[in-house]
Amino acid sequence: MLVFPQMDVLSYNLDKIEIWLLMLFRITSMIMVMPFFGYSNFPIPVRVAFGFALTSLLFPLYQDVSLNLAPGVINFFGIVLHEIIIGLAISMVGNFIFYGIQFAGHVAGYTIGFGIINVLDPQSETQAPILAQLLNLFILTLFLIAGGHHFLLLAIDESFARIPLGGGTFSSPLVEGFARLSADIFIIGIKVGAPVLVSILVMEFALGVIARTVPQMNVWLVGFPLKIGGGLLTLALSLPFIVYVFGKIYAQWQGNFIDFIHTVAGM
Repeated sequence: MLVFPQMDVLSYNLDKIEIWLLMLFRITSMIMVMPFFGYSNFPIPVRVAFGFALTSLLFPLYQDVSLNLAPGVINFFGIVLHEIIIGLAISMVGNFIFYGIQFAGHVAGYTIGFGIINVLDPQSETQAPILAQLLNLFILTLFLIAGGHHFLLLAIDESFARIPLGGGTFSSPLVEGFARLSADIFIIGIKVGAPVLVSILVMEFALGVIARTVPQMNVWLVGFPLKIGGGLLTLALSLPFIVYVFGKIYAQWQGNFIDFIHTVAGM
C-alpha cells in the first residue's frame, strides 16, 4: 500500500488555514463594531489591517483547536457566517455604554434647548446634538485613560478561550441577556444626565412661579438663555460627578461584557 505523506501535510496546512480564516472573520467583525476601534475615524483598510495583525498574534495560541467541520464549501461559509454573528453580537454589547452616554447627551441637549443644533458625529456618521457629541468625546477620553481599549483586546482573546471556533449557542438566555444589557442604555443615560435634568426642572418650576406672579415679564425670552446658561453651568460643575458615575458604570460594564461572552459560550 502506497503512503503519500505529502497529502497529510497538505491536509494539515489546510486545517491551519481554515482556523486562521475563521479567527480572522471573528476578530475583524468585532473590530468593525467595537468602541474606539470601530469608529469611522479609522479607515476600513486600517481596521482590516489591524484585524490581520491581531489574528496573526493570536493564531499561535489557538492553532491546535479541533474543527468538527463537515467537508464542503457551503459548510465552511456557514461557519464563517456563524463567527461573524458572534463577533458582531459581542461588539454590540461593548457599545452599549457609549449608546447610554449619547442618550444622556440627547436628553440633556433637548432639555437645555440645543435640540436644533445638530452636528455630524464623525464616529457614527449621524446627526447628533452638539452636547451629545461633547459628552461622548469626554467619556471616550475617560475610557482610554481607564485602559478600556486594552480590556477590549483582552475580551477578544477571552472570546476564543471560552467560545471555540464553530461553537457558541444562540439560546434564550443569550437573547434575554442581550435585551437586559440594551435596557441599561436608558439607565446610563438618566444617571449621567441627571444633574442637568434636575437643574432644568428647578428652573422651569421657578419660571412658572415668576410667570404667575409677574405676568408682565416675557418668561419665554428670559427662560431660553437662562436654561442654556444654567444647563451648561450645571454640566461643567457636574463633571466630577460624571467621572465618578462613569467609574461605577465602567466596572459594571466590564463584568457584563465577560458574562455575555460566557453566555454565548453556553456557560
